[in-house]
Amino acid sequence: MPSDISIVLHDSKIVEFSYMNPISHPIYLILNSSEHITFQPREIFLNGSNITDVTITGVAATSETFLEITECTLIGSENPCPFNKSDAYVRVVIVHSKIVYGLVIITGWIYFFAWSISFWPQIMLNFQRKSVQGLNFDYLVLNVIGYFCYMIYNLLMYSNDSIQSLYENAHPRSLIPVLLNDVLFAVHGLFASTLMGLQCFCYERGKQRVSYICISLSTILVLFSFASFAFSFFEVFSWLQFIKNLSYVKMVVTLSKYVPQVILNWRNKSTVGWSIINVLLDFTGGFMDIMQMIFQAINTDDWSGFYGNPVKFGLGLVTIVFDAIFIVQHYGLYRHPESEEKERIKILENNNHELKDRI
Repeated sequence: MPSDISIVLHDSKIVEFSYMNPISHPIYLILNSSEHITFQPREIFLNGSNITDVTITGVAATSETFLEITECTLIGSENPCPFNKSDAYVRVVIVHSKIVYGLVIITGWIYFFAWSISFWPQIMLNFQRKSVQGLNFDYLVLNVIGYFCYMIYNLLMYSNDSIQSLYENAHPRSLIPVLLNDVLFAVHGLFASTLMGLQCFCYERGKQRVSYICISLSTILVLFSFASFAFSFFEVFSWLQFIKNLSYVKMVVTLSKYVPQVILNWRNKSTVGWSIINVLLDFTGGFMDIMQMIFQAINTDDWSGFYGNPVKFGLGLVTIVFDAIFIVQHYGLYRHPESEEKERIKILENNNHELKDRI
């Protein structure tokens, strides 16, 4: 199996080559790589369980290069190479600085925790107020759909061997793009979003309801997901395409879910009921997401992540823009909302008037 190493520019690391299965003849290997690294020796012999060290030195920053085997021969035998040489390689990342590499890791964990925690201030606010007025229901519905699709995508990509094989065939020598923390984040996001949705059935909600626009969009997204599943089940296209389609659903949700909340705040001329702590944490997550991409690009002289993975960059940017709008609404445009107690009295009075009108 391939291994991965990271080297600071002009530093060196040692990679061990060995073949542990029984062999009757020594194995002769010729190694090759790009100009981003130098290595010694270029030719190695493996005999039985012996281990040969190869010293790799980084000479130019890059996000990904490989030390690979270009020739494999059994000395004194006409038998072919005893292993698939295309699968025997070392993925190498050359970075300018260990400090910046550390910042890449730190910013990644910050945005993971910030986005994970960001659900709970809104849940606690709803619980404290015993009301969900001010929280747009379209946002909740779209969030549940988005995180459900995102959870299925991450679970299958992380744990399903056949889907991983399809991905590796489509993207040779690429890392599986889902880690355990991605799975945990998606599961937690679905749980928290569902819990928020259930609060709408338990707490005061006034006249708020799911809009017809949201119902239409949600129906399209759900039908698209079910159609993708059916096409994969009947082998019209692969299961890899199915989970890719689920990721597209999550992208559409993220691009659209904030709009109804912005409009609701504008109509109410207030952000009461919409947790600003949630917004600040969400902003932190989006900002750190993009900062991680910037640090990675600076450290490897590779900016392809911004145009090679536009979804990651685009979603982070969308999050920042909308959260900035919420911050302006909360601290600027509507900075003097009614107190929670007055708001609650107003809600009760409105409900009493509605009840009298119906009678």
